[in-house]
Amino acid sequence: MTACRTCRCTLLLVLLGAVAGTAAAAPPPASASPDPPHGELLYRRHCVACHGGQAWGDGPREIPALAGQSEAYLIEQLTRFASDARPGSVMHGPAMHDTLKATDVNRATAIGDLAAYLARAPAAPHAEQGRGRSLDVGRSAYSRACAGCHGEDGAGRDGATPRIGGQHFRYLLSRLREFGATHRGLVETPALPAQEQQPLADYVSRLPGGGTP
Repeated sequence: MTACRTCRCTLLLVLLGAVAGTAAAAPPPASASPDPPHGELLYRRHCVACHGGQAWGDGPREIPALAGQSEAYLIEQLTRFASDARPGSVMHGPAMHDTLKATDVNRATAIGDLAAYLARAPAAPHAEQGRGRSLDVGRSAYSRACAGCHGEDGAGRDGATPRIGGQHFRYLLSRLREFGATHRGLVETPALPAQEQQPLADYVSRLPGGGTP
């Protein structure tokens, strides 16, 4: 994830994150004419089993929603997975790597087509949320630590910072728990206090990327 150095951004989302000690992979050259229908074909062939028919993810399984995510960010992260620059989670990282090693996907044009399809797909109307406790704590933590990079509404900025508003609660929480590894060298320390992680993930899950809870 590309994050500003002057804010305490604490979230990494939809595919999400730089890894300590690993240089970021350069994204492939942008295609002059991405082919979203071809991207949909690739998605149906390789991704639908985990991310669902509409690319809305699965909160209980900590699988992120991909539909409506920034195209540039998707290209960057898919490229990182394909090149082994991003290991992913213990639970889902191996499946991501196997998928993106497929010969019909592991090409710059194919990754561009897949990202174009996902970026144009309608975002999930509802995300898995937490229990709604201490949302004021989550709101305060977000304003202090995240809004500078991800925006007040969680929509991301400039295509490089991911949309995190409306992402699944348990996926967000899993990324926050790995904050130290995924953000090292990109943002200021200290990491988010443990007692703020659940309220923050819950608050962000309620941000639609264009509004407030």
